[in-house]
Amino acid sequence: MPGPTLSELKTKVEELQTSLDAEQQQVADALAAKDTAIAEKDAIIAGAQSTLESLNTTITSLEALVAEGGTAEERQAILDQISAAKADLEGTIAP
Repeated sequence: MPGPTLSELKTKVEELQTSLDAEQQQVADALAAKDTAIAEKDAIIAGAQSTLESLNTTITSLEALVAEGGTAEERQAILDQISAAKADLEGTIAP
């Protein structure tokens, strides 16, 4: 029984190349999607860190204002609330 003809082999090689091209495109698409997802995640983290810094600045300002007024007990109660909010914030977004 004779083997495949050159024409049949050429057709098989072309089919193989088409299949390979499709697989390579799928890999390229997956890598591009991964890179996009990483960039989006990095942007979210950067925004969250910026928000954390802003909130920490606000907390520092509030702590300074509290030190200027009220009784010692009132100041401590407010400082405790600020500390709890700061701890909650830091637990949500790691610096």
